[in-house]
Amino acid sequence: MKFALEQLKSLSLSGPRPVIITDADEVILHFSDMLQEYLSTRGMYANFTSYALEGNIRYIAGDAPVDHALFGSLLDDFFDNYVEKQSLVAHVARHLENLSTLCDIIILSNIPHQFADRRRRKFADLGLSYPMISSSGPKGPVIKAIRATTSGKLIFIDDISHHHKSVKKSVPDALRIQYIADAHLDSIEEKSPFCHIRCRDWPHIEQVIRHYLQKAG
Repeated sequence: MKFALEQLKSLSLSGPRPVIITDADEVILHFSDMLQEYLSTRGMYANFTSYALEGNIRYIAGDAPVDHALFGSLLDDFFDNYVEKQSLVAHVARHLENLSTLCDIIILSNIPHQFADRRRRKFADLGLSYPMISSSGPKGPVIKAIRATTSGKLIFIDDISHHHKSVKKSVPDALRIQYIADAHLDSIEEKSPFCHIRCRDWPHIEQVIRHYLQKAG
C-alpha cells in the first residue's frame, strides 16, 4: 500500500475529468489460461471449481492440492516467466482508447512490485500507454487516495468481489463494474453484491460508462 501511494504522487489528473481505474489480470490481460500453461511446466494444474487459487491448484500426479505456503513463490515465478507473454483481452485497446477521450485512465494492478516495470513496458508495446500503479491487498485505500486528488467521477473495474467490497467501503460514490474475461471463470462466479453492474465484454463496459457519464451530466 505504501509503495502504491508513492507511485500516485507522480500522477497528473486532469482536474474534474472522470477517472477510470481498471484492474489488469482477467480484465485487460488474459491470466488463467497463461497460468494453466505455466502450472503444467511445474507438474500442476488449476481445477477452477471456485473463483480462488487456494484449493484449486493441484499436483497432476495424485491430484493433491498445493500447499498455500507455496502460492507466493509460484506467482512470483509465473510473472517472472509470463509477464511479457500475457495477451490482451478482446477489444480492450480500442475501447480504452475510445474512453480516453472522456476520462483519465489508470491501471491498478496487484502484481508483485518487482515485475511492475516489465508489465508497464508490455503495456506500452501493446499501445496502452496509461499510467500503471502496482499494489497489493484490498484496493479501496488506493481508490480513496485517488479520490483525494480529483473531484471527477471515479469508475472502478475489477473481476474480484472483495476489491469491490473494499472500494464500496472506502469510496462509495465510485461506479463499480465487475468484469471477468475468462468464460469459464465468469460462468462459475456469481455477480459481486458490492458492484453496481456485471459486464459481459469491453463493448458493454464502454456502453455502461458512456451512459453513466451522460446521466451524471
